[in-house]
Amino acid sequence: MLSTLRMELGYKKEKSSFYQKASLFQGVLMEQIDSAYAEKLHQNALRPYSQGIIAGEEKVIWQIKTLNQEAYEQIVTPLLSADFDSVLLKHNDEKLEIHNKSLSVSSYKKIIDTYYLGECPKTVKIQFASPTSFKQNGRYIIFPDIRLIYNSLMNKYDAFAENETIRTEDVLDQLTEHSEVIRYHLCSTAFHLEGVKIPAFKGSITLRIQGPQPLVNLAHLLFRFGCYSGVGIKTAMGMGAMEIVEKEERHDR
Repeated sequence: MLSTLRMELGYKKEKSSFYQKASLFQGVLMEQIDSAYAEKLHQNALRPYSQGIIAGEEKVIWQIKTLNQEAYEQIVTPLLSADFDSVLLKHNDEKLEIHNKSLSVSSYKKIIDTYYLGECPKTVKIQFASPTSFKQNGRYIIFPDIRLIYNSLMNKYDAFAENETIRTEDVLDQLTEHSEVIRYHLCSTAFHLEGVKIPAFKGSITLRIQGPQPLVNLAHLLFRFGCYSGVGIKTAMGMGAMEIVEKEERHDR
């Protein structure tokens, strides 16, 4: 089961850098869930959810996305309660009213049927909606490295999809070899976490995926899954939110 909970927050100040508060919302989330489940999450390297802040000109949205049934029941269900009508950020003693909640659910079967078993285009535009970064050999990678993107998504998919596995070195090699960035609009940034600034990037890339149709479809499946899981490091803290930009002009003719 895959789910997305979006909560519109009342916030009247400058919104453009509000996503930097995303790690504080992780603390709010942990306060709402069962302590035994919170401890279970703490013990696992990969989290069955992602969360973050999307700050636009008109509103601020806190979104939580879960990757399996247990995470939905333990994380989303408590947040849907009518009693949960505001967010208290204790770090700076700030209380934000929740004006609206919206929930959407999907399934692994649906994204497999739609994308892996469909006829996907050879180009896809990915928007990195919050600061995104990878870590390799102890160093932060602040560019959208194709191999690291696929590796991150495959690891997350295999950890939480029911009865499905994707990742092998051969498949990772094939996806990396047959994908190229044909357009990008990126900027460097940083994500603030407990007094530390993690180097990262935001923006968009357009990929062209060559090779047989099943390989193209597999890439699309992973990217669509990534819209729930996030990509890269610290996705439970507010980093690595990704979206697919629809109706991208095709360049595969």
